[in-house]
Amino acid sequence: MKKKITFFVLHLGYGGIETSVINTVNSLIDYFDIEIVSFYNLEKNQVNMIDKKVKIKYLYEGEPNKKEFIKSVKRFNVVKAFKEGKKSLDIINKKKHLVADAIKNSKSDYLISTRMEFNILLSEYGSDKCIKIAQEHCYHNHNKKYLSTIKDKYNNIDYLLALTKTLENDYKEVLKGNTITKTKVVTIPNMLYEIPKEVSNLNSKNLITVGRLDTLKRNDDIIRAFSKIDNKDYTLTIIGDGKEEDNLKNLTSELNIEDRVIFTGYKTKEEIKNYMLNSNIFLMASETEGLPMVLLEALSYGLPCIVYDIENGVRDIIEDSYNGFIIKNRNEEEYVNRINHLLSNESELKQFGKNARESINNFTKEEVVKKWLDILK
Repeated sequence: MKKKITFFVLHLGYGGIETSVINTVNSLIDYFDIEIVSFYNLEKNQVNMIDKKVKIKYLYEGEPNKKEFIKSVKRFNVVKAFKEGKKSLDIINKKKHLVADAIKNSKSDYLISTRMEFNILLSEYGSDKCIKIAQEHCYHNHNKKYLSTIKDKYNNIDYLLALTKTLENDYKEVLKGNTITKTKVVTIPNMLYEIPKEVSNLNSKNLITVGRLDTLKRNDDIIRAFSKIDNKDYTLTIIGDGKEEDNLKNLTSELNIEDRVIFTGYKTKEEIKNYMLNSNIFLMASETEGLPMVLLEALSYGLPCIVYDIENGVRDIIEDSYNGFIIKNRNEEEYVNRINHLLSNESELKQFGKNARESINNFTKEEVVKKWLDILK
């Protein structure tokens, strides 16, 4: 009889964490009975990407109302803001209690949580009869509160999964200060569940970026850099939605490049594939990342990547001057120069694309599943 795993997720919408979870459950379903417990039931989701053998349970039949609350506050609609604020508090309360109850009542052999608020609940309410596994999908940014939470509130966690060796070492150092913890820290990176059969021919005059449109992703820096490239025949495609969309569109107008920047909004994985195949460089400017799935996906389509250097995640994927460029100190001039360099050197662009495809070998399903099976004994 197969052992059972339950994953606890916030939602199954399009995002790095969600894509990582879906890839993992699809890869492990032949070895285990798997259930996903999702708090939100979002209208825009990736459920169609999940193997039909995976059971899905929703704890809350609704969506977050953060956007509605912020909008009502900005419009000084006091009555609406009060109602949305009250609803937000009710959702927060439900989230804590419903997830805690699901953890307490679970009969699974392995419980896996995917973000800090759920990791804390798993440590507090998870049974000693099961193996409790906490995943950290983001970089800590040396945030003292974040790190102290891991140190003080992960006492009952069996395994803490880090995305990179750097994070593994950091978490081990943090947990040294907790004399009662039993937690083992293990590196399991994100995986590419499927390697695309097609790769970009790198002949399209289009640059691309994919991700949430929020401040930490710094799409504004990408737009500014793009506005300064030499070849004005190129377009920039920005895939994703978020609270910064209007500000970013206004920025393209200010820079007089609105006719060269395409905002697609939310797109499914299959739709994104077509955009990737019709681009020739992937751009990223995030201030912080864990191990960005979107970079792995871009490389799998043979796209060279140009990124700003950050402390974690990027260097585990991008090798400077091999499959892309890593720009130090958020130097915009250098970022623009590297784009210009690749666009004006076709042979190097093609070689980077070939290298990009080859550099994903450590992140294939087969390699990452081996790491999972080492702890799911």
